Amino acid sequence: MVDLWMPSATRHALGNEGAMDGGPARAVWHITSNSKDWTFTNELGWFTGGGKAVAPHLLWDPFTGQIAQFFPADSRSLSLENDGSVRTNRTGKYCVQIEIVFTAGETVGGKKYATVRDTPCKGLDGIMAWLRSLGIADTWPGGPPTAFARDTVSLDTWLHQGGHYGHHQIPGNSHVDPGPMPNLFTSAPSPSKPATKPKVSLAHVVYAAKHDPAAAQGHTSYKSEVLLVEKALHAEGLLDSQWVDGSYGSKTIGAYSSWQRRLGYTGSDADGIPGKTSLTRLGDKHGFTVTS
Repeated sequence: MVDLWMPSATRHALGNEGAMDGGPARAVWHITSNSKDWTFTNELGWFTGGGKAVAPHLLWDPFTGQIAQFFPADSRSLSLENDGSVRTNRTGKYCVQIEIVFTAGETVGGKKYATVRDTPCKGLDGIMAWLRSLGIADTWPGGPPTAFARDTVSLDTWLHQGGHYGHHQIPGNSHVDPGPMPNLFTSAPSPSKPATKPKVSLAHVVYAAKHDPAAAQGHTSYKSEVLLVEKALHAEGLLDSQWVDGSYGSKTIGAYSSWQRRLGYTGSDADGIPGKTSLTRLGDKHGFTVTS
């Protein structure tokens, strides 16, 4: 399961979350471009105060490496304008908005910086690793930003191609940021074997569901397998986090019954006891393999 909150970022949840419209995952890069104050502290205060209505997912200072996050990745943030009826903030499975604390021509430590590309880019590798974990591809569908100028992509490109975009490329918007960017993909990991998925035994989970939870928890492996199922049910919005405990009790049975009904099962086929098909469907969505 992916981390919807970047692990190394400080969390400043603003609430006011909104569902995404679906499609390929993408990230959009912005700069704060503030002529009066170039500090991370100032911009953090703005986005958690008077600027909540235009807040991004991430705020990143390329000089210090500080990163703050305001929305989880699966929520829209508020940094883009709509393109007519197209809700650009909600385009994609994820549309991670990143505000870089940067102003063209600012002076830091006695040195003047013209573009983000010229900065130390501290923390960028961590951001890129997190974006890749969300399935955001190492590509610029509209080409990498090369200037502070509009270079709007077609609406078809925006809706159907995932990857990285500059604010200057988004349909319905008028901004020209972020300007020339560093090569985001120089630290791309080399291809490797996909991670082995954890296994859940259907027989173990069925035993845990049909027996007294205390008896089932005597089998250590059963508890770990039940936990995987409960975490998946929680991710589906069917089980409250307090019941994700490795005990296949009445709350888990009720949640699994809701999962079965969601798949179209009724009556005794939706009794909360896992079957091979329903458990496999859950595992396929949430990263575990079902064995007999």
